[in-house]
Amino acid sequence: MTATEDTMKLLAVAVMAILSVSLGWPADLQKRDVDIKAPDGTNLKASYFSVGRPGPAMILLHQCNMDRHAWDGLAKELAEAGFHVLTVDFRGYGESGGGRPTDASERRAVVQEKWPSDVDAAFAYLTTQKGVDKSRIAAGGASCGVTQSSDLAARHHEIRALMLLSGSASDATRTYLSATPALPVFGAASEGDTNAAKGVKEVVAASKNPHSILKIYPGTEHGVPMLAKNAELEPMIVAWLKGQLAEGGGGHGHGAN
Repeated sequence: MTATEDTMKLLAVAVMAILSVSLGWPADLQKRDVDIKAPDGTNLKASYFSVGRPGPAMILLHQCNMDRHAWDGLAKELAEAGFHVLTVDFRGYGESGGGRPTDASERRAVVQEKWPSDVDAAFAYLTTQKGVDKSRIAAGGASCGVTQSSDLAARHHEIRALMLLSGSASDATRTYLSATPALPVFGAASEGDTNAAKGVKEVVAASKNPHSILKIYPGTEHGVPMLAKNAELEPMIVAWLKGQLAEGGGGHGHGAN
């Protein structure tokens, strides 16, 4: 390495350290943007957060009027708590490829036929990262991400906790939750967001786990904006997830199998 290259490298490290301090991020917290290939070759853009030590993991799926960056705040808090966190743009959203059909029936077909395998690819990426404890994995989503993350848990029984904001789960997934009493669910919605509140209530009611929690807040905020409106919610989610995925806590049984 030349003296110039050495100097540039040191400067880059210094800039990163300054940015970490100015953003309030701990020096060991790393966030990197990554590319994940869907089964059909479509490129999915994701962000990976980690403090570089072994620990539990979580995948977060965004609501359909936002992209993966909606989760940056919660992902940072979870990473500081020792989680490996992956946020991903659905195809057609954010920086992911695939385009977004303008026809409603075409959009519905993409969501039903493409998104599940896209989410599986993102989940596979997360579980293969260094330091991820595969026995301690959670999934979460907001709005349309609720359906995708809860369906993911029904497909991948190693998921041990669900965090759901303002959305609903499929009938099949609610059946899975009822038959899997060791899988806890944290659900939250705004009272004035009536359909989303109804959906979250139904998901939490389907869970037979004693640690499942339902929080209904005043207002009409939908999904991630609830975190800004209700200051207690984000730290509550982090604390709940830490409790459910505590080391040595053991995995849940799979009564649906």
